[in-house]
Amino acid sequence: MNEVIERELWESFIKDFNHRNEMRATRLEIVGGEIGAQEEEGLLPLTGISLENKGADAPRIEITLGGESAEEERHLTHTIPRAQSIMTKMGADLREEALLIEDEEGTKTILHFETLPELESAV
Repeated sequence: MNEVIERELWESFIKDFNHRNEMRATRLEIVGGEIGAQEEEGLLPLTGISLENKGADAPRIEITLGGESAEEERHLTHTIPRAQSIMTKMGADLREEALLIEDEEGTKTILHFETLPELESAV
């Protein structure tokens, strides 16, 4: 099931989303007309998502992935300027499977949640 998040609810949605999904393993994919589909990372944990409503490129959304500390070598911050829509994809277990954010140019950033390989056999 997909759900479009209304613009006036973005701030509270992102806060709750972070709480529900912090440290889950992710895969970040960017899909755009000129670049096609590009995978930006795989299996980094979600550190958090933030929303900035001020500035020339607002609303700006930042997705931060990686370790919990500055010592962690693998980390990534992906910025989506002038975000136009946010949509969630829910799984059969009623947890988010993915978050799709589209900017004003139509580029889509898709944050997928992944199952860690070593946990698959235990589930």
